[in-house]
Amino acid sequence: MSVLQARGLAKRYGDTPVFASVDLDLAAGEIVALLGESGSGKSTLLNCLAGLDEADSGSILLAGQPLRELDDEARSALRRESLGFVFQAFHLLPHLSVADNVALPLRLLGVPDNGRVAQMLEAVSLGSLGARMPRQWSGGQLQRVA
Repeated sequence: MSVLQARGLAKRYGDTPVFASVDLDLAAGEIVALLGESGSGKSTLLNCLAGLDEADSGSILLAGQPLRELDDEARSALRRESLGFVFQAFHLLPHLSVADNVALPLRLLGVPDNGRVAQMLEAVSLGSLGARMPRQWSGGQLQRVA
């Protein structure tokens, strides 16, 4: 079953088409990379798929919910609970350790850590480095944490 389904998505900025006729199905746990030249609409498409921006036409279902029918608060809650999103920028808080940055979404959701942060860091081969601050990490390490 698809956790994210898009049909016939299109977006324009004025007379300039950004993307057209995009169909996409993503299953739970599936990892997808979106590749293309700079300025080709990748970030705009991701923003539309996540409900951060609105496509001009087409439909998006996230966890079975049509995004167009949800207000901002409901879209935020659905996104928080159903979708992992890795931004181009790392969006890490510089005053928190890397482990605390990873734990922050769990804390905001009221989910106990119970070793999940350590498991997540281990999954990206960074398990022993969680106490370091973001400024002490390479760009590649930060991207894995993000």
